[in-house]
Amino acid sequence: MHEPSDGDLTPIVRERAYFLWEEAGRPYGREFEFWARASHEIEADRRAACERHQAERSVAR
Repeated sequence: MHEPSDGDLTPIVRERAYFLWEEAGRPYGREFEFWARASHEIEADRRAACERHQAERSVAR
């Protein structure tokens, strides 16, 4: 998956929300639930990656 360089995570959130919706059996009327969950997961992933990167930089010093 390619991250947009301008910081717009919309395409990534859209794709993650779609897969979450698919996994849940494509329920009707819950698009905001899946969008929010996808957004939360992506932000958590990005924070974790940032923390790992900072930890690696600290160890390298």
